[in-house]
Amino acid sequence: MLLKGGLDGVPRVVVSLNPSVNEFLALLGVEIAGRDAFSYRPAELMKVPIVGTFTDLRTEDLKRISPDLIILYYPVQAHLLDVASQIVKAVAAVPTPPNLDAAVAVFRFFARIFDKDEEGDRLAGIYRDLFKGHPLYEDVVAVINLGVYDVACSNSYVADALTKAGLRYLRGLPCVFRHFEKPPKEIIERASFVVYEARGKTYVEREAEFLRGREFVVTPNDTLAHYGPSLPLDVKLIADAAAKGERWVGRTSSVVRPSLRDQWYSPYK
Repeated sequence: MLLKGGLDGVPRVVVSLNPSVNEFLALLGVEIAGRDAFSYRPAELMKVPIVGTFTDLRTEDLKRISPDLIILYYPVQAHLLDVASQIVKAVAAVPTPPNLDAAVAVFRFFARIFDKDEEGDRLAGIYRDLFKGHPLYEDVVAVINLGVYDVACSNSYVADALTKAGLRYLRGLPCVFRHFEKPPKEIIERASFVVYEARGKTYVEREAEFLRGREFVVTPNDTLAHYGPSLPLDVKLIADAAAKGERWVGRTSSVVRPSLRDQWYSPYK
């Protein structure tokens, strides 16, 4: 975690371009004044003005909001650090957590910043406890379609989450910034089961054609790519589908886009 600048007490005006942190802040009861274009969990965040994406920042909008704190996603938004720090008193750059313990640490860090330690610990504890399941498969691999193909490494929160849900992840996949133009056949052949995150929100059979003859399940995009409070709920849906032999998990949070009032968030109530 990188905190650039200083905070004078609890931040009153906050901008965040980190969707996973934003979902946690919403459950924590922290309002944000500006968000990235991809923060839609919970649905209430969609009413918050957009001030950036994963790659850019609307500096004039940021100046108008004049936040005490801006939260970025590191290293994807590392290039925005200097720009943001010239406008905002404090910049928090949050690295992608390598495991669930690190994700929990991120949540607790922000709970303390906003003086909500007890509630933050409660939510973080529930998040951790929701990752549980019976053994289903060994040597699982997650392939994520971002226009190119990414494979979650063995030391990642994705691998940790799937393993705890009963889909034990394949060991020995290094964490390297590498994209595959085509489905990584040599890795897929090592797996006994594949979790494939599709490019869109619907199941297109020809998109998963490369998995023919293998055991697999397909999720909508932005399911595993999000480590916020919805992740354990989505991973349970994936594990349940795998146990039933289903090919498609169509009702993940990225499709449902739940409201804080919905049953979706009831485990955290």
